[in-house]
Amino acid sequence: MKIAFVGEAVSGFGGMETVIRDVILSLKNKDMPDSCEMFFFCRNDNMDKKWLQGIDYTCSFSKIKLSFFRRLKHINNFDRWLKNNKPDVVICIDVLSCMLASNARLKSQQSFVLFSWPHFSLDHKKHAECVVYADHHLAISTGIKKQILARGVPEKRISLIYNPVTRQNITIPAPAENEVATFLYMGRMKFEGQKRIKDLLDGLASVDGPWKLHVIGDGSDFQKCQSYGRELQIDDKIIWHGWQEKPWEFVQNEIQKVSALLLTSSFEGFGMVLLEAMSYGIPCISANCTAGPEDIIKEGVNGFLYPPSELNKFIFHLNQQVNHLIVFDSQAVKHSISMFYSEVYHKNMNEIISSIKNKSSI
Repeated sequence: MKIAFVGEAVSGFGGMETVIRDVILSLKNKDMPDSCEMFFFCRNDNMDKKWLQGIDYTCSFSKIKLSFFRRLKHINNFDRWLKNNKPDVVICIDVLSCMLASNARLKSQQSFVLFSWPHFSLDHKKHAECVVYADHHLAISTGIKKQILARGVPEKRISLIYNPVTRQNITIPAPAENEVATFLYMGRMKFEGQKRIKDLLDGLASVDGPWKLHVIGDGSDFQKCQSYGRELQIDDKIIWHGWQEKPWEFVQNEIQKVSALLLTSSFEGFGMVLLEAMSYGIPCISANCTAGPEDIIKEGVNGFLYPPSELNKFIFHLNQQVNHLIVFDSQAVKHSISMFYSEVYHKNMNEIISSIKNKSSI
């Protein structure tokens, strides 16, 4: 069986790339499939390709400004690729690619199963309606499954698979009771919008007791977030580390102890950083946003959820940590995400793809 992963060009730095790379390399190390490649629809050649090391890929380039004609060129390029490579399964990593791949399938008259595998909330992305072009859907969270259902797709055509995380032997401990509570934020710097760093800073500014926050990440609002911290007069408690190539190694070596990872997003596709933190035994306090956190966090076991609009509940959970009123068992935190560890995930992924492919061949 030949599998192709298809999508628009990505930055090369995000969690989505990590997951896609992990899945492709895992598939390539199995007896199934015979081949596993990627095909990208690109406007330019700016995508950082370091994450594609060891992965065979092809790029279709089109700088045509009019979207209709730009997409038509991509369809024609993918049509030729399909005729030469003849994949049995095509998995689209974004929704627009579902439409492009479907049209190329008609044009090429090739027979393959077309999967959607969107990594972002459909309610916050353009062209979400294009997801219906796929034959079957791999939903990475309960929230995204609901969004696909809302677009008229029958439930039997959706498989809930989540995202994988690597099991870690290392544990990052919490500060001792006589030490200052230490929080961690890891992600893009968006003051409001998706990541809502404003809520993160507002919540911390209202905490009763000593704390410090380590921020790992970069983005267009980096300076705005720093400025707001100064405005709230909490900037002396925040350490801004910027983007780190290997963030979890940085946490182990430079920060060393973490009370909880904080996520104040208004929406996610999954919230991969929550799983990554828990794999090191770090509990998480997260907004119960669409989509992802509800699938990951088990209240009181590996963290807490709060309604995104209710900062008072966020502050309550922060105060519990600052005043050492709750203690999480690091090993219990790690064990709580057993179903997400890579070895379980890849087995499920293989079984789903093979099952749907076999049904379509009957």
